[in-house]
Amino acid sequence: MGAGEEIRVRIVKMSTLRVLALVTVFSMVPGGFLSDIRDTQGLEGQQLAQGSTVLHHRQKRGWIWKQLFVQEEDPTSRIVGQVKSDSDQGEFNIQYILSGEGAGDVFEIDEYSGEIRTLKKLDREEKAFYVLQAQAINRRTNEPEEPQSEFIIKVQDINDNAPLFLNEPYLSSIPEMSPVGTAVAQVTATDADDPMFGNNAKLIYSILQGEPYFSVQPKTGIIVTSWVNMDREAREEYLVVVQVKDMLGLSGGYSSSTTVTVSLTDVNDNGPTFQQ
Repeated sequence: MGAGEEIRVRIVKMSTLRVLALVTVFSMVPGGFLSDIRDTQGLEGQQLAQGSTVLHHRQKRGWIWKQLFVQEEDPTSRIVGQVKSDSDQGEFNIQYILSGEGAGDVFEIDEYSGEIRTLKKLDREEKAFYVLQAQAINRRTNEPEEPQSEFIIKVQDINDNAPLFLNEPYLSSIPEMSPVGTAVAQVTATDADDPMFGNNAKLIYSILQGEPYFSVQPKTGIIVTSWVNMDREAREEYLVVVQVKDMLGLSGGYSSSTTVTVSLTDVNDNGPTFQQ
């Protein structure tokens, strides 16, 4: 073997050793290079698959709600609202079911349209609102088309209650010769109607009897003196009649009245005199 041939043999051996070393290194790495490529492709495949699922996922359905009201004291059976699934295309393939307060007794539901109807007249002062639940069932599968949902039917107020005075009878006393504007008493009335709806429970006070000696503040019911030099020796007792009206005193409202007995107490306003 010549010197040149010996050099070529050594080069081939060294190249073979390098390849073996490289293969050994890759075999020691878990998964190796090809495994890393497969993992990357798998992740991209998963992401594409997930994206495809999102794109084809059915949009979430839901209930279509409107505020539901029913006017109190109405004896006529009326439709007060409707509950409906937004998947309802009018093909009568959904059954609507009503449960909760007053279901079947006070309210009924049309199982095909979801319209809710009253069955009798209601009294807001007895019960101001009803909490009910609605269900939508697919007639073909007998499975829920929507999750059961809760809603409220509110009873709307009408002016059907007269204001009533509290803490009767009213008795008061003030010193004689009290200056004008002296507080005598405060009368208080209450109204069972809804204070948040219109003027049904908005009250106004006025004097029916007792002027010109007394007056009343319209919004507070505080009675004050309006006459100077009321003398106990001339008159010891007064009867003041106060009226309260709802609807801010407008026509068509209800009213009540009460009487306040006002006594004058003596003050030392007379000197002694000889009879003879």
